Amino acid sequence: MDPQPDEISLRDLFDALWSRRWLITACAVGFGIVAVGISYVMPEKYVATVVLSPVEDDTAGKLGGAGALLSQFGGLSSLAGLSGGSGRRAIAVATLQSHALTETFIRDNDLVPVLYAHKWDAAKKTWKTTDPDEIPTPWKAERRFAKKVRDVSEDKKSGLVTLAITWTDPKLAAQWATELVSRANRDLRTRAINESQINLAYLNEQLTKTSVVELQKAISSLIEAEIKKVMIANGREEFAFRVVDPAQVAEERDSPKRALISVLGFIVGLVLGVMVALALPARSKAGA
Repeated sequence: MDPQPDEISLRDLFDALWSRRWLITACAVGFGIVAVGISYVMPEKYVATVVLSPVEDDTAGKLGGAGALLSQFGGLSSLAGLSGGSGRRAIAVATLQSHALTETFIRDNDLVPVLYAHKWDAAKKTWKTTDPDEIPTPWKAERRFAKKVRDVSEDKKSGLVTLAITWTDPKLAAQWATELVSRANRDLRTRAINESQINLAYLNEQLTKTSVVELQKAISSLIEAEIKKVMIANGREEFAFRVVDPAQVAEERDSPKRALISVLGFIVGLVLGVMVALALPARSKAGA
């Protein structure tokens, strides 16, 4: 029934905080200033994004009645795109973020020194360290690029794919994003042409081996479809990805978010100041 202990406790708490108000203020302001300083030391990064629409392949649908006949033959049906056709989109997205594509991109543009600029002596054009374990390799550069520079996301509802490049130079970020898409389209186009040429050789061979008129017509339709694939691939630069929104040079940085960092620093300082203010009187009483 006696409320005094709680009231005294609250009063002591308030008195302790009030008596140390300058300490709390100093901690909050001090941490806020340090946070601002850190935010200005951190490198500024910019983001360039490309919005893409994967190009669908409806070759199987164009075969008409021939597709039904070819579906009875496992090898021919797979060539016709009657099995696994839905995987083309997944292959395109996987290629865009593949190790092979990224390593080739880094090697062709000599980006290892760029990605590890803090370890590179630009004047001497050599690494600052002689330790083999500390010298960046193409493999390490690819891992760094995949984790900290490139991001690929896919919207399941719209089907759009977004490639984002984050880097300290906004022009380079936009350039890299554009080139990666171009390389992915080029590699997938080349692969499709090579596959179609192999398929055509196989289909022409099968055509000479069968005497069934219906199957001959079906294979002929399939040969025609493969020829169309080659023609389309040769004449379409945006083979796997159609650019919906191209990369632009960002005029505003994405990070560091200095205002947010400053506020967080102030809050951390405020909390620590309160903790110190409450701890100091406790030590004083214990020693009395």
